[in-house]
Amino acid sequence: MSNLGLELKAPSPARVRGRYRPLGRILVDAGLIDQADLVHALEAQRDLDAPLGEILVAQGLVSRSEVTKALALQHQIQQVDLDADPPKPVLARHLSAEASLHHKIVPWRRMRQTLFVATSRPDTLHTLTRDAFGTSDLDIVPVLAEPAQINRQITALYGSELAKRAAERVPPHESCRTWRVAGPRRRIWAAGAIFVAGMLFALLPAVTFTAFVLWALFCSTMIMTLRLSAFLARCLWGNTPLPSDPAAPSPPTRWPKVSVLVPLLHEEEIASALIAALSQLSYPKALLQILLVLEEGDQMTRDTIARTELPFWFDVIEVPQAGKLRTKPRALNYALEFCSGSIIGVWDAEDAPEADQINRVVQHFDQAHKNVACVQGVLDFYNARTNWISRCFTLEYATWWRVILPGVAHLGLIIPLGGTTLFFRRAALEKLRGWDAHNVTEDADLGVRLA
Repeated sequence: MSNLGLELKAPSPARVRGRYRPLGRILVDAGLIDQADLVHALEAQRDLDAPLGEILVAQGLVSRSEVTKALALQHQIQQVDLDADPPKPVLARHLSAEASLHHKIVPWRRMRQTLFVATSRPDTLHTLTRDAFGTSDLDIVPVLAEPAQINRQITALYGSELAKRAAERVPPHESCRTWRVAGPRRRIWAAGAIFVAGMLFALLPAVTFTAFVLWALFCSTMIMTLRLSAFLARCLWGNTPLPSDPAAPSPPTRWPKVSVLVPLLHEEEIASALIAALSQLSYPKALLQILLVLEEGDQMTRDTIARTELPFWFDVIEVPQAGKLRTKPRALNYALEFCSGSIIGVWDAEDAPEADQINRVVQHFDQAHKNVACVQGVLDFYNARTNWISRCFTLEYATWWRVILPGVAHLGLIIPLGGTTLFFRRAALEKLRGWDAHNVTEDADLGVRLA
């Protein structure tokens, strides 16, 4: 059976009224924080969509392990180490992958009719009712574990299923994976076209060559027309905000959680530079989740990360290998399941975003119309003066990102998204079914499907 209904019998404030104490009071009584620290964190919580423990950790007042111990004491449940004592694979039959991901829980142990379920948020267990999961005779007892450990065990229990789903997330009629089915037929047409072109060149070389030159000139003219139109649109309406642009961005009333995916492959030295760059971000760390996404078997990147001390707001997601497919969009689809933010971003390993980039993105989404699904950042080179080649690249990027694409946007045409520094409303990205794992130009493809 793939999914048994689960009835959770987690202790709640009502059931342990005589012993229940707020998390902040437990930390104060333990001498880990003082009353002023608690008051300051509670005031910050009014503006941040984050648990009190995450805010205290972000402020450097306590460690995550101290918060976990306090949560175990608050809810009177056992704390377990899933890395040292992982669940057995057979327990995966008691819970579906979807339920495990949605609620961030994993079945840990079964003793006769009692199933122990590991969670990092015992305060949310009351939402897992019999109505949500069906019926079962099992008694469910919660145990407490670190969030990163739960993510690793979700991969261990359901990794193969999730990897397959990541490869086939986009519907077949919108995915490049259907090209393999029509492969032989396409090769026949290509061979026929080459044969006809060869015969024309042999029989009518002058006419055929002229036709090819005219076709090349036509294509070049179309490209230049697009660029000129975009340039004129940029010049004429460059100071006019797009319909989706906020007139005067202001801070939102409550800052949302933001998750940013950073796919890595064969990275040996980039990790320390990346962490140093991202540590400069001014967005509240309690609301920031950076997921470093690496492929199974990429020992070089794994060793690099192991040698690096990651901040608490970094998570590492290892994508299981499933078949021969090993692409960036597949990795993004897999890691998307582990995101906890309502805004999903993508950065490359070599990116160095401005300190206020996420703040500006969040403000833009807050002020923009609800049909704005994606915000694409302007890319630039930070080593423009290194040599002649870097200057040429800088000029090309400046033309594309600061002139052509804004002009295309003003003309209302399809925007070919870049592969980095783009942010989505999570609901819109999930409605699009994520990235096409079989398309190596997944960014432009996503822009077309978004349009």
